[in-house]
Amino acid sequence: MTRLNQLQTSFPDFGIDGILITSMPNIRYLSGFASDEPGVASLLVTDTAAFLITDYRFDEQAQEQCAASGTEVVVRDRAHETLGQTIRRLTSDAGTTRLGFEQDRLSYTQWQSITQDLNSGTEGFQPLSGIVERLRRKKDPTELQHMRKAAALADASLDQLIGLLRPGMSEREAAVELEYALMKRGSEGFAFPTIFASGPRSSLPHGMPSNRVLQAGDMVTIDFGAVVEGYRSDMTRTLVIGKASAQQREVYALVQEAQRLGVESVAAGIPCSEPAQIVARFLGQSPYARFAGDGLGHAIGLETHERPYFTDTEATLLEAGFVMTVEPGIYIPGWGGVRIEDDILVQAQGSESLTTFTRELIEIA
Repeated sequence: MTRLNQLQTSFPDFGIDGILITSMPNIRYLSGFASDEPGVASLLVTDTAAFLITDYRFDEQAQEQCAASGTEVVVRDRAHETLGQTIRRLTSDAGTTRLGFEQDRLSYTQWQSITQDLNSGTEGFQPLSGIVERLRRKKDPTELQHMRKAAALADASLDQLIGLLRPGMSEREAAVELEYALMKRGSEGFAFPTIFASGPRSSLPHGMPSNRVLQAGDMVTIDFGAVVEGYRSDMTRTLVIGKASAQQREVYALVQEAQRLGVESVAAGIPCSEPAQIVARFLGQSPYARFAGDGLGHAIGLETHERPYFTDTEATLLEAGFVMTVEPGIYIPGWGGVRIEDDILVQAQGSESLTTFTRELIEIA
């Protein structure tokens, strides 16, 4: 069954006979059309067909990318037909009367304009949440192939960077070297803005690279990811410039053990809350409990942060084919922080780490 068929089969569960998809990752997943520009296309899926609505700039690209999915490309004349008018025309031709839309992905202005144009063309414009994202949770072999490659690109690029790091190099300079290594190895871009924070700044969980110069004794936290065919990787490693102090070793060992416990607890059939609770209990018994970050990780795929999340209240059951991050951290203001993160594939029995880079503490001589 194709992805579009799976979506269409779910329509009765939501009381609809069509849906408007405006999320670019969801459009790519269903139709094959890929763009990082928001709003350049919409996907209208009815009971029996799918229409990618775009404009002349993307006609040729869309025709090529949508062919395999059987999606019909509709080129809208933006000067003479609004998106809402195009949707009304297509739903009328298809006999669609109960149209859903992605409530988390459509702005109020867009909703207002489309609703106005639909007028009495449908019985309603029904808000829905997560209908396509649920289909995306389980990765198929092709998706996993892309994610394995993205993880391998990240592993190799970090290994190259470590050979270049030295005191006197700025955080920004180091981050650029890492991103250059990613692109040169074939990454389509960056999974998210690279996080690179050193010394006391490493206590910032999402510290952006600054002009701060690396110094002997610094903890350095590096969080980044590659992109292959739209699929992301996400890894974090913390290292030390020079020889690690006793406290740095203590905190690192604590996070390393927490990450091991989290990874080893991942398995199909358990709720997402279980690994999060296991790690929270472990870190909660340590001298650094009050500095532990909330949550343990998240799903990843066409977007870096996908659902479900590893939190102590998330009831979603893990299934074989989910890819999740496991990323405990300790963040001590004014001193620094440690985070270790891997991408983990949930399997019928246990899990597999797509990230293979060493988790041992690295000291840059």
